[in-house]
Amino acid sequence: MEHPFAGQLEVANNGYAGIIDPEAYVNDRYHGRWTLKRSVQIEGVPVLLQRQFENGKNNCTLTSITAIFRFYRDHGYANIPDDVTQIQEDVREIAFRHHFKDEKGTPPTQIATIITKLWKRYGYDGRGSSRYLWKWSTFERELKAGRPFVLNMANGFYKNHSVTGVGYLQFEKRGFPDVILLAVLDNRSKDVRYIDFNEFNFWGSITRVHPPATRP
Repeated sequence: MEHPFAGQLEVANNGYAGIIDPEAYVNDRYHGRWTLKRSVQIEGVPVLLQRQFENGKNNCTLTSITAIFRFYRDHGYANIPDDVTQIQEDVREIAFRHHFKDEKGTPPTQIATIITKLWKRYGYDGRGSSRYLWKWSTFERELKAGRPFVLNMANGFYKNHSVTGVGYLQFEKRGFPDVILLAVLDNRSKDVRYIDFNEFNFWGSITRVHPPATRP
């Protein structure tokens, strides 16, 4: 079994995720002397854990959606409940109508529809939209605009799991391509974790959460 790099959880096995110390990880995996070029962080997305809701059974996507909608509650969308338990109940009810099952979780193809219908439930014309092929600019655009998103992964460290994208770190070193680490709330830990976008080669989807075009 391969050992993790410095700054990476033991269970990560040299993969793309499980990064807890970005600087140590980048300097170990990419051979030292990297400097931080850019840091983008969306503040105010609540840290929620799956086990808070319905015993945490395959509800990672619902937990990410709950966190994002609670974030928008604090950004002027007052029809969204203050209580995260109520938001979770609302999104869970909608998800059951779109093939969510406790035994299997949420089909990635249904995440955008669930988000759109949750906006509608609260009286807004926001929407969700998913992409299954992407470039870094897809992620960067959302994060620079201050819009957290749902990232669902089919394999690797986060196999069949959804996390909430909340920022990124971009490292530079003369003569080398930049290294980008995506900051996520993974619904399992209270700490921010990081995903190495340079090693990010898997099936999955990014679901963007578009708030209404007109501010409330």
